[in-house]
Amino acid sequence: MTPQRMLVIEALHDADGHISAEEIYEQLHSRYPYSNISTVYRTLELLKELNLVTETNFSEGRVRYHIAEKSHHHHLVCRTCGKITDLDESVLYPLRETLLGDYDFNADLRHLAISGECSNCRKKGKQAKVSTVDKAAFRSEATERSRILLDYWIKHNREHEHEFREWAYKADALPDEVTQQVLEAAASIADASSELEKARQALAKGKEGY
Repeated sequence: MTPQRMLVIEALHDADGHISAEEIYEQLHSRYPYSNISTVYRTLELLKELNLVTETNFSEGRVRYHIAEKSHHHHLVCRTCGKITDLDESVLYPLRETLLGDYDFNADLRHLAISGECSNCRKKGKQAKVSTVDKAAFRSEATERSRILLDYWIKHNREHEHEFREWAYKADALPDEVTQQVLEAAASIADASSELEKARQALAKGKEGY
């Protein structure tokens, strides 16, 4: 039992939860600057062979270690936020019995990390889906209302334009200046109708692309 190995075991015992080989090495290197991480890995392998530590993969690119005497427990790891929840070993007793009885497989369930999604992330996911549905429904309703309004204004603008032109030409008693102004107003209405028609076509094209 070398001083370096003692420090590795000390780091494991002092850890609040699971600790990685890299984190153990940081503690070891601060007290033994000439140490190397291979010493940590060799010590951890030895402790695993002696069933003194357990090794768990939390799907974060490295494994973590835990003193075996601190009880067996398992973990639920949220793949979205990374939250880790401890799971009592007794929960998996039925699974172990099923694997042994149905498959004649004696599973080692002393330490597992089960990947999934926590309740908070599921709620956020549902809210995001609802929000997307709401936006789509609102967009569809707004598109339909806009189409109705555009149809209405285009129709009525054209009617007013026709009435203005007829009235201007029939109103012989009006001064030429007034007649010209009425005709210009009719032309403005025609221009407005043209712009509204462009808007209606753009709206139809946008609706097809939704």
